[in-house]
Amino acid sequence: MRPRPTQSLALALLVLALGTGPALNAQTSRPAYASRLEALGFQVFKTPRAIKDFSLKPLGGGETRLSAFKGKIVVLNFWATWCPPCKEEMPSIQTFWQKTKGKALELVAVSEGESPSTVSSFVKAKGYTYPFYVDEAGSLGTMFGVQGIPTTFIFDKNGLAIARVVGGRSYDTPELIALLSELADAPASPSK
Repeated sequence: MRPRPTQSLALALLVLALGTGPALNAQTSRPAYASRLEALGFQVFKTPRAIKDFSLKPLGGGETRLSAFKGKIVVLNFWATWCPPCKEEMPSIQTFWQKTKGKALELVAVSEGESPSTVSSFVKAKGYTYPFYVDEAGSLGTMFGVQGIPTTFIFDKNGLAIARVVGGRSYDTPELIALLSELADAPASPSK
């Protein structure tokens, strides 16, 4: 018995939808993470953005580059010791860090326009243990177009910026931890 044209069309649409795979939403061709991040208050970029590689100065000294984190999800948080919303969100960032350690995820908390000694004293007094970096000149924030802090960007495993949020938020929610853990556990998509 031959299938009816409507059955064939339905079957073709089902195959097409399944062929997009779990990484894309079949209805919009958007990444599956997009609606979940938006529901959590993030602005998801329509097209992931390539960012020119830049150097970072860890609080303890030395230097690293953003490209050193390729293959990991990167949460890049711009903040300052004098910023009330930054200070308010920091305990949740500490919890987030503790709950995601060991995953393919890197937390990069960049203090904007402050000296290493100011940041070091603040971090020690508060007992935070997650990775801190210092941008004394504030040039990284300018490069990213940061107009207020805290501002946080999320990068995929290929080093592309996929989302951002401006303003303080809670990072230790089960939904955000689960989503970023899933992204960290997923294989990297092929680079274009």
